[in-house]
Amino acid sequence: MKRLDQLTFTRFLALLLVIIYHGGGGVYISWIHNASILAILRSAPSGVSYLYVLSGFVMSLVYFRPKEKFDVPGYWRARFVRIYPLYIISFLLVCYFYLDYMARIKPLKILTNIFVLQAWWAPYAQSFNYASWSMTVEFFFYAVFPFFTMWAYRQPTKRLIWTSLMLWTITQLIHFALWIGYFPAWESFIVYNPVFHLSSFIMGAVGGIWFLREGQVTQTKQTLNLFLIFASLLLISGYVILSNIYQQLPHDLQPMSGLIAPFFILFILTLALDKTKLSAILSHRWLVVLGETAFALYILHVPVIWIYERALFSSGLSNPEFILSVTNLPLMISVGLIAYFFIDPPIRKWMKNILEHVSLPLLLFDLAIFAASVYFSFVFRFGQGRELDSYRNTLMLTFWSAFLFRTAISIMLNTLNPANLILPTQQMIRRLLVSVTSGSIVVAVVVYAAYIAGWFGNFPRSVFVLDWGFVFCLSLIARLIFRALQLQRIETQPA
Repeated sequence: MKRLDQLTFTRFLALLLVIIYHGGGGVYISWIHNASILAILRSAPSGVSYLYVLSGFVMSLVYFRPKEKFDVPGYWRARFVRIYPLYIISFLLVCYFYLDYMARIKPLKILTNIFVLQAWWAPYAQSFNYASWSMTVEFFFYAVFPFFTMWAYRQPTKRLIWTSLMLWTITQLIHFALWIGYFPAWESFIVYNPVFHLSSFIMGAVGGIWFLREGQVTQTKQTLNLFLIFASLLLISGYVILSNIYQQLPHDLQPMSGLIAPFFILFILTLALDKTKLSAILSHRWLVVLGETAFALYILHVPVIWIYERALFSSGLSNPEFILSVTNLPLMISVGLIAYFFIDPPIRKWMKNILEHVSLPLLLFDLAIFAASVYFSFVFRFGQGRELDSYRNTLMLTFWSAFLFRTAISIMLNTLNPANLILPTQQMIRRLLVSVTSGSIVVAVVVYAAYIAGWFGNFPRSVFVLDWGFVFCLSLIARLIFRALQLQRIETQPA
């Protein structure tokens, strides 16, 4: 269907609220003293909730096709390629910022961020890039969406609407009860757990289904529709202002769980149906481009500003605070535009080409094997006492080297290609042996170079032998299991 470009710029506006909430407004809002305007400008939690509703709406517009079979692996691959490259870049930027402390960070905290699981584990929800918790939420939405959509194919629109309203009501009641009873003791769970945000996404998805089934063919008076656009905006703004005045109402972080999602979907639907000059203005090319930069702005603004702020304050300039206040927002918009035009597209294209020849489940298994193998190799060799603690820096370098270089070598030598699983067993083992051995040699060379450079005082040769054995055996077992499943699937397919 035709793109609804008038909605795209609203992403940028929501992200602007997030940047201001995180201290990025600087001189651009310092002159504003009106309490109501400031309440709206600092309503980032409501902006995040809006983005979840809009995400569900757009997902339905793109993928709700009742006459076609839903390509679940293809959908997940497309969403992974869309989100993960910039996400991992932001993670690496945070690692650079914390470079002096990386050796002391728990491997589990690192892994939960690499696998975008941090919001499921409350103590780590705000670890590394504190804004990236919402990527866990988005990946949860993407996991649920195909199955919700296939179920929705068979449901009447009215039932879907009532289902979304019931889900919203139940989650709001549970969330409010937990907030009253357990906040702030359970803050990270109550605020960031993906389950509490699902109702916003589902409400948006149902709104998208209604728009496709009925909205496009409904004759709407544009004057009434325009009135509903501004009425919904007024209701949203009014609640934000009132909740800041009367704090007995859910306010600040609480609306992020979807409290005002019904107002958001009303705004989205009426703006999608709008055919007036308002939509023409919002569909201007550069406003749409700004809207397209929203994800890059969101995921990169925390590490970029951290690094930029540290550079400013260590530069010796006379007034770094003022310079930061003036340049913060323009810098982030520039970074968003650069990422959108020059960084994200080539990386996505490269990753898409790679993933066409990579089994994602097998890749995830391999990553888990690499991480587990390093840990258990050190534990098997040194136990879990003081001796292991003395090798913590060596363990962390080995872990990161294995994670990076083993994965790269596996991709280059094509051992993650699903086609390899149906090769003769001897040939499959030979390729795996070359890949694992090459990875072990590279990891050992990196760690040995660090030892020669004086980063640590010992080079544990036996650990690399153990690691090679663990990785080879576990990787072979994983491939044999995947091979059996794939061959079984081929045999059961109709001729």
